[in-house]
Amino acid sequence: MSKLGLQIEDSGFATADIQKDAELLNLVKGRIKYWNMGSMPPFMTLPTDKNILKTVQKWRKKICKRANQLIVFGIGGSSLGGEMLVNGLKTKGGLPVKFYDNVDPNTLSNLNKVDWRKTFLLVVSKSGGTAETLSQFLTTLPALQNRLGSDFNQHVAIITENRKSDIGKIAKILNIPIIDHPAVGGRFSALSVVGLLPAAVAGADIAELLDGAKFMLKKCLLADFETNPALRGAASQYLMNKKAKNISVYMSYGQKLDRVAAWQSQLLGESLGKTDVEGKPHGLTPVAARGVTDQHSQLQLYLDGPSDKQFTFLFDPKSTNSGRKISKKLSKNFKKLKSVTPLIGRSTGELFKAEFLGTRDALINRKLPVRTFNIATGDAFAFGEMIILLESETVIMAEFLGVDAYDQPAVEDSKIRARVYLTQESIKK
Repeated sequence: MSKLGLQIEDSGFATADIQKDAELLNLVKGRIKYWNMGSMPPFMTLPTDKNILKTVQKWRKKICKRANQLIVFGIGGSSLGGEMLVNGLKTKGGLPVKFYDNVDPNTLSNLNKVDWRKTFLLVVSKSGGTAETLSQFLTTLPALQNRLGSDFNQHVAIITENRKSDIGKIAKILNIPIIDHPAVGGRFSALSVVGLLPAAVAGADIAELLDGAKFMLKKCLLADFETNPALRGAASQYLMNKKAKNISVYMSYGQKLDRVAAWQSQLLGESLGKTDVEGKPHGLTPVAARGVTDQHSQLQLYLDGPSDKQFTFLFDPKSTNSGRKISKKLSKNFKKLKSVTPLIGRSTGELFKAEFLGTRDALINRKLPVRTFNIATGDAFAFGEMIILLESETVIMAEFLGVDAYDQPAVEDSKIRARVYLTQESIKK
């Protein structure tokens, strides 16, 4: 039974809208049928891959035996999935896990305080040549070696798909163990060792997470428009995109859900933001918003600005029954104050929910497309469902748009330009 409460308040389209484009719909359905014949996208094979679970459990034991905290170096898909799981799932009996997903010198200076005798370092680079990750690791390596001597490699592991890459060669020279990155794109790797190992070390129930993913995967492989939530979600977003609603806002109400929007931003941005075979540009621009904070910064734009957005809310229903209440003694003194009266007898959790409902209803009243994921705090099964649903939805939308969901060719341009700057002495100024 599903634990992911998906509500479509106003999708902005009727089933008949997509049925009008029968040729395209049948083409996409045909692709889903093809997946069912044994040609599934690699990310869809992860929930049922028993070897991944065995690898994760083996390394979790090693890490927890050798350290009392885990630090992860990685960027983009090498970090965002793990961060989402560690932040979002309920944990018990695990270690603190800290992610470094940037090369900002001010952030990396925190590494100067690390006691490497009690720390394990996980370095993640799918390609093995990621400049930021190599820089993170190679600038930290001297501290590891100075503190731990020849045993430093007992406190490090590298995840990469290419053992012949530069990071693979470094691992061989330094005798650092390599954990194989599966043949899946980084932004689709949350349910691989990349995301699962940090989550397992933190104490999350990754078996339950994978059970939820397997449950939702069966639905996402149905070639039926009415019963496949990923097909319906992709069709809705595709049609809204055609109507110039090409900004996708993910607004999270619940601290443990905040990193979902960051993960989803990469998934949407890199998977859909590209040109088709005719050179026509496509894409949904992802925006991460946080409730209630961004009601006081972005909501005015959403309500009265351009009608170019579609909204997904992430709400934690458990938050309603928590939080402090204004004491009765205090309320007697201030009960005549108009701003205080509605708050009397209500907890901050109830205010939180009221703010969410009010914001959602205001958007619906403006005839904007809105849906909600209700995800109970830390529920691993529901998280697994959500991840597979959003991944499947994204690749199906890529089919509608006629783009390749798995590459990111334009990004190389900025990497080339950055390498050129690194050859110039003026970079020091």
